[in-house]
Amino acid sequence: MTEPTSDQTEQLAIAFERFTRRFKVAEASAAMQNALNALDIQALLFISEHPECSLGEVARHLQVALTTMSSSADRLVRRKMIERERPKANRRSVSLTLTPNGVAAVAGYMDGYRASCRAMLEALDSDDRIAFLNLTGKIAKYEY
Repeated sequence: MTEPTSDQTEQLAIAFERFTRRFKVAEASAAMQNALNALDIQALLFISEHPECSLGEVARHLQVALTTMSSSADRLVRRKMIERERPKANRRSVSLTLTPNGVAAVAGYMDGYRASCRAMLEALDSDDRIAFLNLTGKIAKYEY
């Protein structure tokens, strides 16, 4: 495999900056609908994918301090988007699950995210879409 050139790296950096901006706009829209910040949204997404996870697991995944994650969880509980539950197997621990409000917030966020993806794919013809999806899949699987 050959090394990418500086020009190629710059082209990719510009493209990803534009992609990132589009996704941030979609995230901001979902956040405004639910009065959430980016950390709260990311916490909801993780909890959605890992029902009954612990606060520590969410904090580690998002790479934030446990106290920061605890504040986020408090906000999400107050907004009735997550629930804290004590598992019967270990009454000292606390697991987090989404409420119906949390499920709706995640669905709204994902709808906006998918709309951004769709808009990007619409810029390509059918063959280019297939090639783009194959290449991005390859990049996503690559271990740095």
